[in-house]
Amino acid sequence: MDWISKYSKFLDTEALRKTLEEKKLMFDYEVNQPFLNALEDLPEIQSSKDFSSNHVRVCAEVDHQRMEKIKLKAEQLIPWRKGPFDLFGMEIDAEWRSDKKWERLEKVVDNLKGKRVLDIGCNNGYFMFRMAHQNPEFVLGIDPVVPYWSQFKFINHFAKCDNLEMELLGVEDCVHMDKLFDVVFSMGIIYHHRNPIQQLLDIKKAMKPGGQLILETIGIPGDEPVALFPEDRYAKMRNVWFVPTLSCLVNFAKKARFGDIEIVSDTPLTSDEQRLTEWCPPPRQSLEDFLDPEDSSKTVEGHPAPRRFLISCRKKIGDQN
Repeated sequence: MDWISKYSKFLDTEALRKTLEEKKLMFDYEVNQPFLNALEDLPEIQSSKDFSSNHVRVCAEVDHQRMEKIKLKAEQLIPWRKGPFDLFGMEIDAEWRSDKKWERLEKVVDNLKGKRVLDIGCNNGYFMFRMAHQNPEFVLGIDPVVPYWSQFKFINHFAKCDNLEMELLGVEDCVHMDKLFDVVFSMGIIYHHRNPIQQLLDIKKAMKPGGQLILETIGIPGDEPVALFPEDRYAKMRNVWFVPTLSCLVNFAKKARFGDIEIVSDTPLTSDEQRLTEWCPPPRQSLEDFLDPEDSSKTVEGHPAPRRFLISCRKKIGDQN
């Protein structure tokens, strides 16, 4: 937790340390033990890295015996939800082709060189490694899920990116950060929480005035500024609250007093981007299982099928909240 000391003037350090101590209790949960065990006795390898293409690639000549050990460890970390990764020639083809999302956003995101960046709901850090290609000062990823944390630690053991850190925090912990980050990524998060406006206000508190927010979410088609509020599940997910139209998402940002709002993309979600693979195999389910087999424009519950919306916006220069 050295980053807390380094940036203490921007943080409620006592609250964050207390939260992180509480999160450590998850390391004792039996369900998390296989993932933590995969981090034990990892070989030390001198490597190079290339984060400029679709794969997060770590390169080195590795002998067969050590490569077999690394593969076994990576398999212990299944399921891999975000990717792809290429570790010494071993491709980890995750459920999500996250490079497709990165292609949509990289044309509008600020240059990250020397910047402080927050990735909310970072999963295993795929996007953090893509960000690292631009040499940011510091990238903090937060996601309170031990398997994702373990996958990040596994990859970064070999990638050795000292300016990346991941903590078992959630978006609600942004209230303990004040004007720290130049750029914040919130991707695939907002619909999982009860109050989208409060969530955006909490995020804004962690941002510098003038800072950029990359906001990405599932959404539904339609021109009216409305949101679907499913009674029970949406695409088999229980933890879905408000699924907005694109104009509704823009209004979320406006209500939270963000400015310079730019619509970046509105794309259908297809099995080219989300599907099961050998690194995220059955009995897990993916997009095809969530859609009506007779009508892919609907979810299995009969709701409009998800699209992916992406907008960019900024904390206004005079906003000191």
